[in-house]
Amino acid sequence: MSARNRFYKGMLHAHTFWSDGRALPEQAVAAYRDAGYDFLAITDHNRIGSDPDRWMEVAVPKPGVWPPSSVEPSVFEAYRAGFPDADWRTTKDGKTEVRLRTFAETEARFRAPGRFLLIPGHEATIVVSDAKGVRRDAHANIVGIDAPIPRAAASGLIEYVNGTTVSRTIRKTKDEADALVASLGNPPHVFFVNHPHWRYYDVLPQDIIDNPDVRFFEVCNSGGEWPAPDSLPHDGLYNDRLWDVVNATRCHRGEPLLYGLATEDTHYYPGSGTSHHAFLGDGWIGVRAEALAPAALFAAMERGDFYASSGVELEDIWFDADAGTLSVAVPAKQGVAHTVKFLTTKRGANVEPLRIVDIPAAPPRPERHVPIYSGEVGAIVKTVAFGKGEAVRASYTLASDDLYVRARVESDEPSIYPNPGEHLHPPVQMAWTQPYRLETHNSGDTPGGTR
Repeated sequence: MSARNRFYKGMLHAHTFWSDGRALPEQAVAAYRDAGYDFLAITDHNRIGSDPDRWMEVAVPKPGVWPPSSVEPSVFEAYRAGFPDADWRTTKDGKTEVRLRTFAETEARFRAPGRFLLIPGHEATIVVSDAKGVRRDAHANIVGIDAPIPRAAASGLIEYVNGTTVSRTIRKTKDEADALVASLGNPPHVFFVNHPHWRYYDVLPQDIIDNPDVRFFEVCNSGGEWPAPDSLPHDGLYNDRLWDVVNATRCHRGEPLLYGLATEDTHYYPGSGTSHHAFLGDGWIGVRAEALAPAALFAAMERGDFYASSGVELEDIWFDADAGTLSVAVPAKQGVAHTVKFLTTKRGANVEPLRIVDIPAAPPRPERHVPIYSGEVGAIVKTVAFGKGEAVRASYTLASDDLYVRARVESDEPSIYPNPGEHLHPPVQMAWTQPYRLETHNSGDTPGGTR
């Protein structure tokens, strides 16, 4: 690891009973703190928990109701056991209710400078329908600010907008986020597009290409369920192809690179008493920062000095700007083998769609029209395999016709997610570096990990 800084482990997409999560705020935060995470963002849909008089009934939730109509009795009992100071009451008609602690209360409870950081945020949840009435969603997280953007604050958990596109919706959401941040004195923050492939919609490469100031997206989201049709050719991860299409286009245009996050989009938490399968560790980022503070973390992310992971922990990443060489190190892990794949797109590669795959509607899933791109985009140009228990040290030097390079480290350990074959999620634990390039075209890029 580089001597100057360390990697902080964190997760920037989680939900509680303030929207559609199945845990009280303290339960959600405690689960990540106790699992060894350094930072966490609570990002409920279109809202930040701020009402000090918000109560929920304790009862078996009504089936098929979204968001959950009540707190499961088992969750309530686990909450009372873990947090004896829980606020609860019995109403005149004999119902039990529990109060949701505000974000401010929760942050104060878990505040531990230098050891654990809780960050405010929200998920702007927008549903759009185009001129043909086809529904698509445009979800984005705004992390680091303690107020929702106006369009989110004015709606419920979902805002429905007709006659527009995902591209324009991302633009409007980003503009509102920028204006809100400016009005608050420009606090450190990040904005990222969520789960581009999900069971209800696709955010297409062009939607992000149309918004060159969007710097981050989720390359891995363990809550993004949607089986990949056999007609979609890819090397195992279609989100990777989207990432490379956008970055190849941005390199041609001299625009800032797009960086990838992994998140869990957490709704269920271990130790919360839920009857649903709950796990942690399947989507997180390692950020190499000077301190465990929003300003330092987000500045490092803007530099690209972080990696995304679905289970693999990296020891070091560095990019030698003089030689154009990306190097990756992974510590040895007993009984586990790793393979490092370096990906790039060559100058002159076709970055336009080859064809469109039309996928009929299968309610509640709408029809979708997915562009297919050449395998030259995001091609694997070098593979280095390491045996079980071997430490990983692998490098790749940019060729003169490479637009950029990034690395994907794949282990042979099964995914922590219980059914990875059911949706666009890697079947094994892996990690992704950010993309690196030599020419920044005055875009403001600073290659993360350069030394």
